[in-house]
Amino acid sequence: MKRFYLIMIALLAVFLCASATSDMKAGLPHLPAIGDVFVFGQYEQDNNPENGLEPIEWLVLAQEDHRVLLLSRFSLDYQSYHNVGGDITWKDAAVRAWLNQNFFLNAFSLSEQDAILEQVLSNAADQGNPEWETSSGDSMEDKVFLLSIAEADHYFSDNNDRKNRGTETARAQGARLWPLEETDWWLRSPGRVQHDTGFVGINGGYHSNAATNKKGIRPALWLDATASREGFTATQYQNAQALFDAGQFDEASAAFEALGTYADSDGKVLESKYARALEAMGAQEYAFAITLFENLGDYADSYDQTRECRYLQAVMVQDSGDIKKAAELYDQLGHYKDSIARLKECYGKLGISIYYATETAVNAGTDTGYTKSDAIGVNDVHFGWRLGRYMISGFTRVSDDTKGNPVFIKTLGDKVTLWFELEQDIAQLNNNQDLLINEDSNGYDEYFGVPRTNFGRGTMITRHRDYQNSLSDPVIYTDFLAAKESYGANTKVEFFEEGDYEVTLNYEISSKTMAVMNKYDNYRIRFSFSVRNGNVMVFPFDLATGAELSDTAMTENGFYLDLAKSRYLDINIKRSVLTEGASGITEDQRFNRPAKDGDRYTQEGIYTITVYNRYTGEQTEKQIFVGTDELLREYIANGFKLDKTRN
Repeated sequence: MKRFYLIMIALLAVFLCASATSDMKAGLPHLPAIGDVFVFGQYEQDNNPENGLEPIEWLVLAQEDHRVLLLSRFSLDYQSYHNVGGDITWKDAAVRAWLNQNFFLNAFSLSEQDAILEQVLSNAADQGNPEWETSSGDSMEDKVFLLSIAEADHYFSDNNDRKNRGTETARAQGARLWPLEETDWWLRSPGRVQHDTGFVGINGGYHSNAATNKKGIRPALWLDATASREGFTATQYQNAQALFDAGQFDEASAAFEALGTYADSDGKVLESKYARALEAMGAQEYAFAITLFENLGDYADSYDQTRECRYLQAVMVQDSGDIKKAAELYDQLGHYKDSIARLKECYGKLGISIYYATETAVNAGTDTGYTKSDAIGVNDVHFGWRLGRYMISGFTRVSDDTKGNPVFIKTLGDKVTLWFELEQDIAQLNNNQDLLINEDSNGYDEYFGVPRTNFGRGTMITRHRDYQNSLSDPVIYTDFLAAKESYGANTKVEFFEEGDYEVTLNYEISSKTMAVMNKYDNYRIRFSFSVRNGNVMVFPFDLATGAELSDTAMTENGFYLDLAKSRYLDINIKRSVLTEGASGITEDQRFNRPAKDGDRYTQEGIYTITVYNRYTGEQTEKQIFVGTDELLREYIANGFKLDKTRN
């Protein structure tokens, strides 16, 4: 129904524009013609309160001295004429009170209410059915009313013209749903007997029924056509649309937002903001466009446009010569168009190393939890081509461990990044339109302990073992191979922590022909590597103050060691004390042993800390002095020379 109202409002805008010239000459707003459909006010009609109220369409029944008689095009509601049995006339009808209070106050803005004229309604005998000898009651003054039998007879040419259908809201309240969707609707005239009321039946004829029964409600009103329409909701909508059509998208967005949920105003707000984002994108204001598209969430193709903006922004930065910034942008973008190739080009100019893993795919069976490791033979659909390869960046140096697996050395702040450089179109593998990466909807992995789940089109699984040999839970990236097609998909994995890692890419290959036979195969590419910090630093901190102690510092409180998350360093600490004897002052070693993160030392003495990185071969040494001993202080003051101490 929302779409219906959109079309209607668009037609209204065209109609109003076509009439603007004659209206301006007359100095009056456009006067709707008899038979026109006029949009005025709003009411819940699609039975979905969550999307707000819908514009009310009215039929123009009459024109008199710049005022028009309007009748709702559809039965807006479905309710009783009166709420209790017994004799009833229009004066005391519950529906009259509802129309002039609840409906009037809620369906119209203040400006619209002011434009509705109070009308003296004749309830003389000639307004009803002359064959029914019942009283219509006194004449009343109302702003909103129901037609009488005589008025319905006057303004509609025949029964067919009087047929009507109800809104979805009216139907939900009991309006009859016939093959042609007609419903009956109340008139204000009495029925055959005084406790009955007249109504128009589904055949368009006049009938009588108890006033407590339910019928359709078609409000009628007289509108002052000379009133300013600037406060009319339909006019405000039209003005907002004009702003949009003029390319003033920010202003249009604000205007539609002020209308709340009127018609499709909430959708128009998004459409205006989307158009503004496209405008910024076209002007190469990519950072601004990205912000606008991201604020739109999942509206239209905002995600895809965001990704395109990021790509265009990176290309522009690269073309400007800022290679470092371009590399950062391509890194954030991941797999999109030729972004990986451009990233590698930037890395080459920046001297950043890239490591390519040589691991190849194996046939992991069919629904075996990716446990098999069969070589891919000549009869396998995967024979003779590769899906892609692992690519590692963000390291300083690489070496091999005893098993031949790579060990990536990183410095503080580095993030080792694992990519899978996809070399195939997953919808037509090896340029074969019949071969594709299938959605593995019931995938599981026994080796990594991953239970059945929807792996999507390829799943990356990683697992970490720390320096204490503690194995973490697997981290799962489903639908990994869809990264080239779907914005927001995971295209890379970053590793900040030291440790040993296992990675696998699990995927299912099928073909349109094989799918018919429910035939498919699982494959995996597994890769193991380690990450180590390249530093050879240990940081001693004063136990009392928490301040970092520099080399050869003295503390009365003792100190503790902080390895700064470098867990694979060989650290030894030696404690010596100064002793004074017959032969002079000597340095007496008390212990020399391995140390670990968090160790605390409070005994007086000279502490020599030695740090060795087995992966880089680098070594660092620091001395810390603990205590208040005068001999120790003299030793420090003499430049750590025993022969000058106490001489």
